[in-house]
Amino acid sequence: MPISKTEPLPFFSIVIPTRDRADLLSSLIWSILDQDFASFEILLCDNSTNNLTQELLGKFNDDRILNIRTGNLGMSENYNIGINSASGKYLLCISDKGLLKQGALGYLSKLILSEKHECITWALDSFVYPGYFFPSKCSGQSRSIESSHIIKFILGSDYRSYEPAPMHCTSCISMDLVKAIRKKHQNLCQAQNPDYTMAAQVLLATKTVYNLKDSLVILRNVSSKEGYGMGHSLAKKTKESRDFLKEHSSWIERTNKFLDVPIKDCPFIIDLMLKDTYTVLEDNNVSPDIFLSRRERLISYYFFTYEEIIWRTALGVNMTSEFKIWLEVLSNENQELINEVNRRNKNLRFNFLKARIKYLIKNNAFSRYLLDIFRSVRYRYSGKVYKNIEDCYNNNPVNSS
Repeated sequence: MPISKTEPLPFFSIVIPTRDRADLLSSLIWSILDQDFASFEILLCDNSTNNLTQELLGKFNDDRILNIRTGNLGMSENYNIGINSASGKYLLCISDKGLLKQGALGYLSKLILSEKHECITWALDSFVYPGYFFPSKCSGQSRSIESSHIIKFILGSDYRSYEPAPMHCTSCISMDLVKAIRKKHQNLCQAQNPDYTMAAQVLLATKTVYNLKDSLVILRNVSSKEGYGMGHSLAKKTKESRDFLKEHSSWIERTNKFLDVPIKDCPFIIDLMLKDTYTVLEDNNVSPDIFLSRRERLISYYFFTYEEIIWRTALGVNMTSEFKIWLEVLSNENQELINEVNRRNKNLRFNFLKARIKYLIKNNAFSRYLLDIFRSVRYRYSGKVYKNIEDCYNNNPVNSS
C-alpha cells in the first residue's frame, strides 16, 4: 500500500525486479530487513510466471514491503514500474541475485548526509554456491570520478569501464536526479538492458559519481561454472541466450543503424552494451564525438571484440563463426585503421593460443573432469569458505572506516 502523506517519506527506495527466483529472494529481503538503518521501502516487482514469489512474500510481515505483481514484461519495463513507484529520497535497484551487506544502508545514509552526493557507486563482492566468498579487488581510496570520463571508456568498448557506472546492485542515486531524467524521458531504464541504459542516463545527467573503495552488495553465482542472469547465458551461447536474441530480433535490426557498432546483429556481448549506450546518447541529442573520436571508438571496438572472442573461447565456447565475421568486417575498413587494430591486437595473440588450449581441455570429457577437481580445490583456497550465504552475511559487514 502507498505511504500516506502524514507518514515521513523513506530515505531509501529499494527496487527489486525479480522473475521466478523465489529461492534467492528470501535471503535478499532478509538482508534488507536486518539493516541497522530502518528508513526504507522495498518495492518488489514480481514478474514471475508462477506464484512461488507471492507465497514467499506471505512469510514476511513488514509494511515497508510493497508487493507489485507485474508479469509478462520486459526487464526494463519491470524495473521502471518499481522506480516510478518509489517515494524515497535515494534509489537502489538490487536484482534478486544480490545481497545487501550488513550495515550498508547506515553507511550510505551517513555518507549522503555529510557529503551530499547525487550518485554513489561501488564494486561487487561475489558468493559462489555452496559457500565460497570472494571480496572485490578494490584498490586506492573512495573518490569522485567525472561522468564524462566513464562514458569515454564505455564508448571505447571497454566492458571493465562499467564497474564505476551506476547500475543495478552497484549504485545509490538521488531521486531528484531520477525525477529530472524522467521528466525528459518518462523512464530511467530503456530497452534493451535496464542496466546499461540506466547507467548512461545517469552519467549524462550528473557531472560526477562518487565511487567507493568498498563493496556494499554481494552478487551470488550458481556455482564455479554457472551464473545467474542473461550475461552468463550470452557468454556461453546457451539456448536461453539464443531465444533471447531471437525474441529481440526487431530491436537488434533497428539498432543496426549505429555505424559505430560495425558488426551487425549482435554476435558479441559488447554490441548489446554499446547499442544501449548509443540509443541513450541519441535520445539526449548528445554526440559521442565529444567523448571520444570515431576513429578511436572503432579501433577500441575491434580490440575488445577480439578480446571477447579470446575470453569466450577460453570458456569452452566455439567462437569460429564470430571470428570469421570479425575478420570480414575489419577487412572493409581503411588500411590505416586495419594496421592500427593489428598493432594493438598483436599482444593478444599469445592469449588467443592459450584460449584455444583451454577450449580443447574444456571440450574433452576426461580433462574437463580433472579441471572441475582443480577448480574446486582452487576455490577452496583462494576464497573464504562459509556454511551458507547467511553465515557469509554475518561475517562480512560493510567497512565503514
